[in-house]
Amino acid sequence: MKTRELLALDCIVLHVEAKHKEEVWEVLADRLQHSGVISTAEQFVEDVAARESMGTTGVGHGVSIPHAKSAAVDRAGLAIARLATPVDVNSLDGTKADLFFMVAAPLDGIDLNLQMLSTIARMIRHDSFLAALRTAPTAEEVLRIIGEQEEQLPK
Repeated sequence: MKTRELLALDCIVLHVEAKHKEEVWEVLADRLQHSGVISTAEQFVEDVAARESMGTTGVGHGVSIPHAKSAAVDRAGLAIARLATPVDVNSLDGTKADLFFMVAAPLDGIDLNLQMLSTIARMIRHDSFLAALRTAPTAEEVLRIIGEQEEQLPK
């Protein structure tokens, strides 16, 4: 399944104002709940926090990929936030994050969860991709950029 198929336009949030990563998680979980991906934003955020306690999801280069397999997830989905001001995520390279890719997977979605995380990890290795996301003026443009980048990935 393509990443862009798991990402609804209303789950792309640009210009997020947040002081802490948990605030970003709440914004994205709320969007996922409104789009029908998760049933309970509060439970999903708790599950993301539990996953985060096992190790940071701040992968470097200003990117964080908070994720969880959760009973609160009705179907797999993705939400993206771009922050006005980066926040601390205990990143592997010490940088603050301004791009968040939140991955929601149902408890039985192990393969899909790994596939989504792998695809995002391969896309964010490209500086030009990250630069394009950081300057995209609209959610539609973010979706287009993701689709193009995903098509360029080796199969």
